Amino acid sequence: MTVAEASFNGTLRTILVLVIAWWVLRMILRYQATRNAPPAHRTNDPQRPPGEVRIERPSDNDRSSGPSRGTIVDADFEEIK
Repeated sequence: MTVAEASFNGTLRTILVLVIAWWVLRMILRYQATRNAPPAHRTNDPQRPPGEVRIERPSDNDRSSGPSRGTIVDADFEEIK
């Protein structure tokens, strides 16, 4: 066995070990992400198509009496074409 062959085999073995370790780590992280993920939030509201805008008024129960929530009278916007 020459030095070039041993070096080539060692390089391939190192690459293989690194790839396997990367796969195992990826599987562990995906498993933890699915375990710790919050439950999907589903509402009874109908799904709106993309681009549809709806302005909803909060109910009297949702309104707080604090000064941070005021009544919005007008909003400025700039149309981008």
